[in-house]
Amino acid sequence: MFCSCLEIILFLTGLKHSQPDEKEITKSSDSPPEVFSSLPADVILNCLARVPRFYGPTLSLVSRDFKSLIASPELEATRSCIGVTENYLCVCLELNKNNSDTRWFTLSPLPKQHKLKPIPSFPYQHPKSSTVLSIGSEIYIIGGFVKGRRSRRVLVLDCRSHQWRRLPNMRQPTVSAAAEVIDGKMYVIGGCRYNDIDKWGEVYDPKTQTWEPVLPTTQDLTIQKSVVPGRLVMGGKVYTMCYLSYKLALEKGVCLVEVEKVLCLISVSEGKLRWFDPEEDLGVTVWWRSVVFGRLGLGWTKECKTEIWCAEISFERRGFGSEIWGFVEWSKIVFTFEGCDSPSDFFLHSTNVTY
Repeated sequence: MFCSCLEIILFLTGLKHSQPDEKEITKSSDSPPEVFSSLPADVILNCLARVPRFYGPTLSLVSRDFKSLIASPELEATRSCIGVTENYLCVCLELNKNNSDTRWFTLSPLPKQHKLKPIPSFPYQHPKSSTVLSIGSEIYIIGGFVKGRRSRRVLVLDCRSHQWRRLPNMRQPTVSAAAEVIDGKMYVIGGCRYNDIDKWGEVYDPKTQTWEPVLPTTQDLTIQKSVVPGRLVMGGKVYTMCYLSYKLALEKGVCLVEVEKVLCLISVSEGKLRWFDPEEDLGVTVWWRSVVFGRLGLGWTKECKTEIWCAEISFERRGFGSEIWGFVEWSKIVFTFEGCDSPSDFFLHSTNVTY
């Protein structure tokens, strides 16, 4: 549906067959061709609402009217009215190990066009060892170290509007806590210094905008989320639990994959495996970086650039269910920047948003 609507728009605007470059598009008239502009306004919005948002910048170059339509609240209202939503993977990368250069990106969901698109600058100091999860179009950054101290702060990024805001502070400061949304409420477990069970976890209710303590003895999270003996699985991540001290340790490079209703623990020894969405059945993504140095004749120059690679892997059962096979759906460079001083653990967070 997305592609067919886009083809209709390109045909009506005269871009389908000529395929001009951006410079030629900017020299076009200030209004779309009469064929398209003569359509009723609700029909135009209905067509544009079905086109993926990643085509927005290109369509905005067609004319001033198109640019206004793409940025209009009426277009978002039309998307909501007809129930058009898209799934995006948002990632947080640390691009410079010497200076604080932490940035959020959105990975294009379009086939064969997987690129990282920067999200507007982060307005706060990005907390180290924070926890990230998402609800709809919003990303929540929970706790972490701020100026060397554990924080109770919770930041929210609305990926639809690219606006930041703060939630009420948590009851206890946390670092590397486990978090998950259950029945519309946000649960944060572990990550604090206290061994007192009353301070081991808390839950945020968006309706009342308040934090309340959660007791593992009264709220059995293991029924819904802990499916690996001795571990807690929340937000697609696997944590090792210590029931004596109520400490959680994140297992890096490990995720839980549901393949044909069978749960499998997947481990990656190289690369950064940080994302899995079993509800959308999108498999896992593996991230790594490569450094490319410039060449001068037979030698090398001091100039270099860093390439961020990403691959998506899907899984299926073979035979009688005893074997799990993985398949690389795609693998490519999704972002490149000058310099080669990014930290080895450059991949900080990832989460899925829907809007």
